[in-house]
Amino acid sequence: MIFLDLVHFRMPGYGLNIFIVNKLFNFKVMNNKINVVLAPENKETVLQAIRDAKTGMPFLVKLSKDDRKSVQKMDDGRKPFVQKGIEFATGNKDLDPGSGLLEGAPNDVELYSFLATVENELRQMLEMVIDTKILAGSEAYDVGRFIYMKAKMNVATGIPGSQAIVDELGKLYIQNGIPKKDKVK
Repeated sequence: MIFLDLVHFRMPGYGLNIFIVNKLFNFKVMNNKINVVLAPENKETVLQAIRDAKTGMPFLVKLSKDDRKSVQKMDDGRKPFVQKGIEFATGNKDLDPGSGLLEGAPNDVELYSFLATVENELRQMLEMVIDTKILAGSEAYDVGRFIYMKAKMNVATGIPGSQAIVDELGKLYIQNGIPKKDKVK
């Protein structure tokens, strides 16, 4: 159901009221693009999968901001350079950096490649999680704003008890970070 149709149905003189709603609240025609109820066991399954992924990679590290800035970074463009260097050093012991670094380098390249794949998968999923969260929050916020607007209309038409609702919601309604005073006189 489109929320603005509720205004048509309940408010006399609805053409003018809809104009006021659209002008004051910048309401668009609302529809519910997402309506999901996750069972508690589904939520736990998702969270457990994330915990399992962390447990499966106990070698993961957290770099400080300074460390992140100071380390040399390999990307896909530099990977062939590194692989060719390892190949040359493996065939020419005069190029071996010593201290077991050459022996560990192929493992680092392989780990880099695996983590790049994991990163791509996680980025895609994170983007979808963020977008879905934004959409769900937006839909809920639109409903809350509509309820607030309807309560203010009820005050204007003299429906008893409406001012208490407007006062309570007005304390919580924040626009641009500043509490909005909406007491209808």
